[in-house]
Amino acid sequence: MDLKKIKKIPFGDFSEKSRVRWKVEVRRPVVSGERLLAVDFLRNTECTAYKREDSSFRIVCGKKSREVRGIMAADADKPVRVTDEALRAISGCRHEYILISEKDEAALSRFLGGASQNHYIDLLADWAEEVREEQKKRERQKRGGLMDEDYRLCPEALPAGLLEFIRETVLPEDDTLVYKKGNVRGLCYACGQEVRARGQRFRQNERVRCPNCGQEVICVLEGSSAFRADFVENIIAVQKGTDGETVFFRQWLLRRDPSAHWERIEVFLKETARYAVRGRKTAKWQRESKENYYMNCERYDMEEWTRWRDNRIYDGGYYFYPGGAAEALQGTRMQYADLEGYLADKTSRWKNPVHFLEYHAKYPVMEFLWKKGYKTITHRRIGGMSRETRDAIRWQRDSLKECFKFPLRFLRLKLPEEWTLDDIARLNALWQMQGEKLKEEEIRMFLEMRIDTKDVLAALPYASVGRILGYIKKQTEKRQAAFVKRHDWEKPPGFASVAHEYRDYLSECTQLGLDLHNREVLFPKDLKAAHERTMAQVSFEKNKTDQGKFQKAVDRLEKYSWQKDGLLIRPAGTQEELRDEGRALHHCVGGYIRQMADGETAIFFVRKLDAPDTPYFTLELQKKRVIQCRTAHNASYERYPEILSFVQEWEQEVVTGNEGKKKKEEPAA
Repeated sequence: MDLKKIKKIPFGDFSEKSRVRWKVEVRRPVVSGERLLAVDFLRNTECTAYKREDSSFRIVCGKKSREVRGIMAADADKPVRVTDEALRAISGCRHEYILISEKDEAALSRFLGGASQNHYIDLLADWAEEVREEQKKRERQKRGGLMDEDYRLCPEALPAGLLEFIRETVLPEDDTLVYKKGNVRGLCYACGQEVRARGQRFRQNERVRCPNCGQEVICVLEGSSAFRADFVENIIAVQKGTDGETVFFRQWLLRRDPSAHWERIEVFLKETARYAVRGRKTAKWQRESKENYYMNCERYDMEEWTRWRDNRIYDGGYYFYPGGAAEALQGTRMQYADLEGYLADKTSRWKNPVHFLEYHAKYPVMEFLWKKGYKTITHRRIGGMSRETRDAIRWQRDSLKECFKFPLRFLRLKLPEEWTLDDIARLNALWQMQGEKLKEEEIRMFLEMRIDTKDVLAALPYASVGRILGYIKKQTEKRQAAFVKRHDWEKPPGFASVAHEYRDYLSECTQLGLDLHNREVLFPKDLKAAHERTMAQVSFEKNKTDQGKFQKAVDRLEKYSWQKDGLLIRPAGTQEELRDEGRALHHCVGGYIRQMADGETAIFFVRKLDAPDTPYFTLELQKKRVIQCRTAHNASYERYPEILSFVQEWEQEVVTGNEGKKKKEEPAA
């Protein structure tokens, strides 16, 4: 769909004080011999009914080409695919009042046809959604992707040897005892016998010895929401599709045989998911879904195989049946994957053969990493990466040289199995900062110390990486030699903690304007002592600023000072005085320093005239109103009639009175 002519038609918001959110305008331009429908949804900038600020947008529909595209008012020169947000906005107008002329309604009627509930916007939303799905299918087919109906290419027959695998491998590992209500009688699936509890009753998720066979089993209540109560485990096998190109990973759920005899295992197998791989493209379909709520899990069957957006393994854990895998993978991008070695590898206890093979198809570099011995990295990629490490390697590249962001010679600094994605991410950042300046010895030290690149960044303009790392190492060794263990949980400081302390020290030096070109400043002999000095100085400088604000607040409150009948009231004079007041009366007024400096509240001291420096009562004033007035241990002034009377008179005569006098003195307008 050529939108050059459409883009020249300007559009934007409109303004009207009303509860109407949208104004719709329709045009019928002819572009490249096709009459299109251009519908502008113009946002009312003064709408009083909705707080959300939606953007004006235009959708362009082509009946002949069966296409729908979108243009946002904020970026009118760039046509975009109609987004879910735009479709939701159109759909929201189904039962909403909008501004549209009769002429524009007629244009929508001619294009869409049919009966409408509201200005034909409901039919437009349906048409756009339907056509967008068709477009997505056409684009997927053009890219050689898997289509929604390709699940039919999966063979229906069970893989040869699957039932024997279940009987010989899966069932012998089923250590479950399903007990009935009453917690006395149950069925042990380890020996297949009805049993009765001896002594202690059966309890949910507890491990006990079967009274019959003596094997350790897990108890689950019959009919409970526990997975083990109804199912043994998920089982996955590999099969080649009927087209000879697509590889399917079929997943079954093995339900429990109520008799535990397992005479016909196939009766208790239920296929729940299918994963397909063709070339680099992958897809997943499910026949069953589930909902979790209130600690319960409810499973339900879907009417037909439904394509899923993500490729995560359904239900997580599973048994993998390797029989027939070599024949199914032959001639595909996964044929050279070391599946047998992966299943036997002990680097990681948790394995996911489906993703191991799937990632071999999607990322060719996986094969090179595994065969070169970088198994820790491979397991991490399959098990899931953190945000910090997901881009550490260029997974889409076809060779090791291209997938690493630094020269391959650095990989010799560690054994392949010792490399982790965290190491690679840290080295990437260091290489980006220093490049060819880096020496192998510096990189080796950096990797051994396992410190964050950010911890050396601040010092790099003043010294080399080797000098910085050497200093951190020396300070760490010095700290460890002087370490005295006081608690069982205490550990001597490591490189990472000292490096982080060094980063904080450099940050404080920068705040204080110290000269980091001076070696004694950049590399102090005692980092801990130097850090304590800079922290104290930063705190002092910050307090000086706060004290200035605090003093200005005190000066503004001096007009409320007052004395009568042997009592006086005045604002807190300094931060130290406020802290001392809190300590003396055992309340929390010492924490009000910031609020008083910022003018959010005002703290006053009530004292006896014959003891003006002795804490007596503390009062808080906000917006000319007494919020609280308390003495030792938070006791309220309301218990003391003399103080209550004094404060009330002060509030009327001084606080409110000063405000009234100020108003009288102001000249009439």
